[in-house]
Amino acid sequence: MAAVVGAATVVSGPPPAEAATPLPITAVTASSDDGNVPANAVDGDLSTRWSAEGDGAWIRFDLGTEQTVGSVSVAWHQGDTRRSTFDVQVSQSGSSWSTVLPRAVSSGTGTGPEEYDITDTSARYVRIVGYGNTDNEWTSITEAAVLGADGEDPGGDLPYGTDGKGNPRTDDCTVSTDSDPQEAVDDASDGDVVCVRPGDYSDTTLTVDKAVTVRANGVVRVKNIEVSGSDATIDGFTVVGDELDDPSTGIKFSGTGHTIIRNLVNGKNIHYAIACDYDDCASDVLISRNTVTGTNNFGVYLWGGSDITVEWNNIYDLWTDEGNDDVDGMRVWGTGHLIRNNYIHDLNASKSEGEPHADCIQNYQNSSRTVESYDVTVENNYCVRVSGQCLIMQNGNRPTADIRDYTYRGNVCESFGSQNIELGSIPGAIIENNIMRGGVDGHVLTFHSTVDDLETTDIRVRNNVLVSAGGSTYARGSEDAMTDDTDNVELLDPSASDDWRDFEGNPDAPVPAINPDDFTRFRDLAQQADIVDEGSTPHSEDFTEDVDGATRVRGAAIDIGPFEFA
Repeated sequence: MAAVVGAATVVSGPPPAEAATPLPITAVTASSDDGNVPANAVDGDLSTRWSAEGDGAWIRFDLGTEQTVGSVSVAWHQGDTRRSTFDVQVSQSGSSWSTVLPRAVSSGTGTGPEEYDITDTSARYVRIVGYGNTDNEWTSITEAAVLGADGEDPGGDLPYGTDGKGNPRTDDCTVSTDSDPQEAVDDASDGDVVCVRPGDYSDTTLTVDKAVTVRANGVVRVKNIEVSGSDATIDGFTVVGDELDDPSTGIKFSGTGHTIIRNLVNGKNIHYAIACDYDDCASDVLISRNTVTGTNNFGVYLWGGSDITVEWNNIYDLWTDEGNDDVDGMRVWGTGHLIRNNYIHDLNASKSEGEPHADCIQNYQNSSRTVESYDVTVENNYCVRVSGQCLIMQNGNRPTADIRDYTYRGNVCESFGSQNIELGSIPGAIIENNIMRGGVDGHVLTFHSTVDDLETTDIRVRNNVLVSAGGSTYARGSEDAMTDDTDNVELLDPSASDDWRDFEGNPDAPVPAINPDDFTRFRDLAQQADIVDEGSTPHSEDFTEDVDGATRVRGAAIDIGPFEFA
């Protein structure tokens, strides 16, 4: 389903849910008309219309009783030659109104109905408030309908990330602006909710250094965002960058307690989409439901910091035309981080200049800079169609255990490099309840030494489904690093080699934001083995859900792999 928001038509995600049902309209009224009366908007005839002139002209639909509303459908008079701006509002009483879709803009490409999704909400009355069109101050609607709940919120067709439509919520706004948001943020006080109506401010660096929420009520484009201080929330913006490496970071943060949520970062000249400050990272930050695509290096870069949660983000189709050595979904330094429920996919080295390393998650000690990374949990992520590796961890510059004690559990891992997971001189890691599909150009697991006088040791591997295209499961010497090798199932899948060649041989193939097949085919693959109730108790604690959200454990024992079957 195409949802028209702001001035853009967004089509993404898996196939749409069944269409919502039109709700019965018992009465229709309007602020005024020119003889083209309100009833014309619900007569089923696109040749008739309701029209009214002036900023704020409205048409109101009475549903007779309180109903759950999920969207509205509007066909615009002369909608193929001009764009109309409007709000969608709801009310229980008909006198007090809440704006659920502010300053939306029609597509300007057709005269047929266009559906505008809103957060499912309860209302008896729905009204459309017009603000003229690109030709004049008239609001003219040939046909309208109010539709029931479709079971999905805006962007809800994307189980990960955001579709870039912003967040339409306005009921808690204390400050609203329809101009460059920086002035509103500068004037705001701690605790304010600054709501920004749709607009293009792609020459603006939005700087937030106080405890406020800054929310895009639709498509709001900015060059980049810098967050400091404490307890700020950045919600729903589209970050586009500018010149190459200026800015280098799409959303940069330092301080503590921030929430970075529902933002779209899509700028080819951005190196780091969402990253903490190089010299001053952050703590207790939530990075959630953002989408990163088309940037030049890394999706999320944690230069350090502590207790940062990165979850439900969609990171895909990253590539470089500058010959960078690496294009990674995430790079992770720091301590106590939780990396969970992310979807990282389609990192194709053949698409980039110079064929860089393209990994889902990497940290690699290759300089004299002393930064540690330990006590990090990576769980329940999908890493699919990646030229490099799902996880690479290496101490490579000096015999110091800067990187250690990772827990990698419950993940779906498909990568086409020399191995799915590589640990180099890592003293301590847990790898359990994953499915790993690879081994097309080497092995599934490689544990070895990458720096003199520091061995890879105490690697505990349990309850995994290890799928090889034909190579070995373990690189030579890897099993010597393991202190546990319990209930791991090995499968052979030669088709992985065909998938590798098809993927890297077609770098210009379209990349959808979501590929629904990714969330079914690995379940089918895992069930080729005897895995139900066959696992051993995990080493790690608080492992309560599988990769798809099912409760662990559902039978006599935990299932092998990332899925818990009934």
